[in-house]
Amino acid sequence: MRVTAAGVVADAAALARRDRALLLAVAGPFWFLPAYALGLLLPAPPKLPPTADMPARAQVLAQWLTAQAPWYLLAFGLGLWGSATVYRLYLDETRPSVATALRRGAALWPRLLLASGLVALMAGAGLLLWVLPGIYVLGRLLPAGPALAAEPRLSAIAAVARAFRLTRGSGGALAVVTAAVLGIGWLAAEPLLLLEGWLRAQGDGGNPIAIAMVDAGAAAVSAATALASALLAVSAYRRLVR
Repeated sequence: MRVTAAGVVADAAALARRDRALLLAVAGPFWFLPAYALGLLLPAPPKLPPTADMPARAQVLAQWLTAQAPWYLLAFGLGLWGSATVYRLYLDETRPSVATALRRGAALWPRLLLASGLVALMAGAGLLLWVLPGIYVLGRLLPAGPALAAEPRLSAIAAVARAFRLTRGSGGALAVVTAAVLGIGWLAAEPLLLLEGWLRAQGDGGNPIAIAMVDAGAAAVSAATALASALLAVSAYRRLVR
């Protein structure tokens, strides 16, 4: 079945309005708190003088990435668990409670991780060509995660293939949805990140209360973007399998 961008967005918005308290309870620990901790506690990427050559820049950046990578991977893993929980809440045929959805989301996590890796590889290949092919691939693969939750027998590879079959004829609409949520999230977060960088660059290291407030705002935007992406994926899958 073909879908429209407006229909998918309307369904996701209806879920968000109806289950606001439930979804905020999931978004808090899985998306907001990890993003807030990363922004507030971890050091920013090092700034190098313009005179530094490329090998020196690459070495310093690689050292920073190596030191901080475990925390970013932990935040990514928690976020993926949050997505799996949302998928279970809405697509598990037994209509589980939050506690049950959390447990089943944890069981879904390994396959969702593999499917997400496949999606990232395929979208990355598209992005190497240009931005639009990568966004199109992300749109075509948007229902892969929900498919894993709704169709338990699917492997990660089968879920990606299932998403491609389901979205035949709807790739453009879902690419618009994907581009919109990513673009709006970036536009909302970028001023906050720039402000945080400016605050931290002050001679005294910046006002810690102001920095904490700005980081909280950026984390809220990140959590809202992640939650919107999960709900849009659920809505797209539901419409496609009707």
